[in-house]
Amino acid sequence: MISATTPVKKVAIVTGSAQGIGRAIAFRLAEDGYNICLVDLPSSSKLLEEVTQEITSKGHSTSVVAVHVDVSIEKEVYAMVDKTVQTLGRVDVMVANAGIAPVTPFLELSTDTLDKVYQVNVRGVFLCYQAAAKQMIQQGEGGRLIGEYKDRTPPLPSPLPPHPIASASPPTSKFAVRAINQGAAVELGKYGITANVYCPTVVETEMWAKIDDEISSLKGTQKGEYTEKVSGLYQV
Repeated sequence: MISATTPVKKVAIVTGSAQGIGRAIAFRLAEDGYNICLVDLPSSSKLLEEVTQEITSKGHSTSVVAVHVDVSIEKEVYAMVDKTVQTLGRVDVMVANAGIAPVTPFLELSTDTLDKVYQVNVRGVFLCYQAAAKQMIQQGEGGRLIGEYKDRTPPLPSPLPPHPIASASPPTSKFAVRAINQGAAVELGKYGITANVYCPTVVETEMWAKIDDEISSLKGTQKGEYTEKVSGLYQV
């Protein structure tokens, strides 16, 4: 039985946590003592199960639940939050990490691709923030909303090299995430809920490897050349 003085373990939901940055975030939160709800698409079920087993095996006394969700579908996102509460008891942190980044030159970008990017990268973040915030407000103890935003204009010694995704759908969707985050921060602060974004540069994940491959194919350059060039610009 849990007494009034027993510390309650905080709970974090991490979307897109079957691999890449989301996976790393889930591991770090587990190390920091959070119970974790791992979230990814049904197609990533095997990878998600591997992450679940690895976190559990590390002995962090962390409870883990894995949920298969398409973050662009409202009922699935709300069901995700409900399952987290039913299984782990609460929601304290929402890391809306899931996203896609198709490499498509501006003049070849179809409305279908544009819509898909916005459904996942924008609608998905909004739904995750909204569903989690409602639960946090109900708990009355505040919370943390965290999204991923790639800033294409950091202070660098020289401009980023031009590439096919610079003027297409993923970067514009991330500007929308920034706006959603700012709006959430202003409106939800009175409930003790903060909203922030993290801004990764080049992280050599499975997604980035695919981006590099596609850019290399489009530009006729060697694989890894774009990654090396961009990584060099971010060194301090």
